[in-house]
Amino acid sequence: MKKLYLSAQSYVIIALATLALSLVSCYDDVSGDDLYTYKAEMLSDYIRDNAEFSEFTKIVEKAGKMELLSTYGRYTCFAPTNEAVAAYYKSIGISSVDQLTIEDCDTIASTQIVDRIYSTADLMSLVGGFIPETNLLGRNLSIEQMPVIEDGDTVNTTFRINRSGLVIIALANDSVENGIVHPISSLIRSSNETLPTIMKEDDAINIFNLCIEMTGLDEKLQRIQDISYDPRDYEYMEGLYRSHEHQNYCHVPETRKYGYTVFAVPDSILSEVYGITNWEQLYDYACSKYPEGAGQEYYGKSREALEDERNPLHKLMAYHMLDRKGLYNKLYTNCTVFRNEINPTEWYSTMNPLSTLKVEYVYGSNKFRGDSQIRSLYLNRMYDPDRPGLTMRGAIVNPTVREGLTQQAVNGIYYYIDRLIDYGQETQDKVFNARMRLDFYDIWPELMNNDIRTSETGLAEPTTSKEASCRNYIFPHGYFDNVETNEDGDFIYQGCRNYYWSYEGDEFNLRSDANVYDITFNLPSVPSGQYQIRLGFCLIPTRGIGQFYIDGVPQGIPLDMRGNGGAFSGVWESRVGWKSNYTSLSDEAKKQTRKDLANQGWFYGPKSVRNISTGGGSVKDDNLLSASNSSPFCNNNGTVRRLIYQGPLDGNVQHTMRIRSVYAVGGAELMFDYLEIVPKSVYGIEGDGKGEDDL
Repeated sequence: MKKLYLSAQSYVIIALATLALSLVSCYDDVSGDDLYTYKAEMLSDYIRDNAEFSEFTKIVEKAGKMELLSTYGRYTCFAPTNEAVAAYYKSIGISSVDQLTIEDCDTIASTQIVDRIYSTADLMSLVGGFIPETNLLGRNLSIEQMPVIEDGDTVNTTFRINRSGLVIIALANDSVENGIVHPISSLIRSSNETLPTIMKEDDAINIFNLCIEMTGLDEKLQRIQDISYDPRDYEYMEGLYRSHEHQNYCHVPETRKYGYTVFAVPDSILSEVYGITNWEQLYDYACSKYPEGAGQEYYGKSREALEDERNPLHKLMAYHMLDRKGLYNKLYTNCTVFRNEINPTEWYSTMNPLSTLKVEYVYGSNKFRGDSQIRSLYLNRMYDPDRPGLTMRGAIVNPTVREGLTQQAVNGIYYYIDRLIDYGQETQDKVFNARMRLDFYDIWPELMNNDIRTSETGLAEPTTSKEASCRNYIFPHGYFDNVETNEDGDFIYQGCRNYYWSYEGDEFNLRSDANVYDITFNLPSVPSGQYQIRLGFCLIPTRGIGQFYIDGVPQGIPLDMRGNGGAFSGVWESRVGWKSNYTSLSDEAKKQTRKDLANQGWFYGPKSVRNISTGGGSVKDDNLLSASNSSPFCNNNGTVRRLIYQGPLDGNVQHTMRIRSVYAVGGAELMFDYLEIVPKSVYGIEGDGKGEDDL
């Protein structure tokens, strides 16, 4: 095993190292706050006053970041020792900070600092993934647990940040007034290259890289940021907005970044599983999955044909790409999803036009596990014990790539997967023969690319606070691609809180001081067929009334969202047949009441979705969601689903949904939380069929 050499300071006091190890080993039982060694000084004071960080101090000062580190905040600083800085200088052929530019220093300093406090206990809980909050350079850092080897024996455990920075665990958790310091024995690496550039450095994916270039898709992975967007132009929009009984402070997004995710199949997998050893064989494989168009000019191997979106190889490669930067532990969420009953699942549009990708994190405690590898992220996996004929293995996503490589670019990230994926006929028949439940967060890439969703969902902070960790946002007109809004309407996002009556903890609201809002957006694509489209939302007295349209055609009467004391007060049960405490009903009663509601276009909330019920912020970790500390949506007469559309959807057409205000007086808001797109094979089962489940 390779020996890890750390600074001699790391082991000055053996007892301290032993204590640190015990704290890391028992992170489930110890609060992160309990691990701090408190010092009444700022980060700026700390690095200036410690001779071991004098070289890092020079870098921070030249970068102009020292003033930031002297202000109040909640920073984690991975501070490199002088040895670490000296090793970095040697690796790039210089001898002092004087030979670095201001821009170089800014990149180095910003890479080492994260805008949230993470103790070693917090880091342990993130091992194998990424630190959710970005560093000051806007990047998410990967984290691995590493042994500390001395004289052939493991004497401790530490962390490696971004495959480079090694935490000196014996000196970690040094708290200051505005954060926490973890000394590191080597600098954290970062890349300013775009995604195709860093992928080309990985010779494990030569065939994939070649095909990305030949299809011209590398040119579509270059955008970094919309520099014309300036949040100062929209500061007037920020402030308190009322939502029911709450005042929520809403920010405008600070950036408008672009991002990409590529799921790459290594050459070794192509060879071992498919017998593919060159790009021509991969082209032939693509033709077997996308036979439509054979004989056409675009169905060939010329450069012009390969760059056509209809070309089979182009389709195959583009289907392995998302137009969002998907951090491994942000491609799905546990928030409100009761994994004892169902796996967290998301559905994302890919860069292959009019196609959708299923992302599922498999747990071992529900009936949908099958033979799959537990605690693994899958693409296009299908397993339902009640419909075994639809089983499809899918591809497993590896959280990291090869040793010594940078996985994250300035505008994206890539992963290895262990199978090819496609949107061919078999995938459509099996994977999409299911109820698609999409949080609206899944639909717009801008949300993930600009880090809109917080990773802290169990917060009991006042929503009125501008400094709250869980932020709410109001979006300027034109911020989203493929979304049209009217100038008088407010488009608002309420951040994730696991005690909200909202799927995955967050929700979107439409409101208007002028009593009028209007929004149109693209729907996710599905294979051609008959479908129901349902809207999940929460009935509240202060809601409004909206008219829904599909492809510009109005769907039924306007939807009245005023419930629990509003329009449905006193008539909800008698009018639509809703029965309280659904989970306590007999199987026959459940079946009958589901049928009664469905006949009128209503559905209970999902049984597998729960909100924390023991008080706001009482459960900090979404992994601790249980039957004893939460309530299922199906038992709440406010958390419901409403049928919006039933009829054909064409998989070759971009369908749209429009929501227009009918009643919005006094700021009455219309909530849209999640969509369900359900094929007739699921919702239309009658007679002795099992029918759609209540999960």
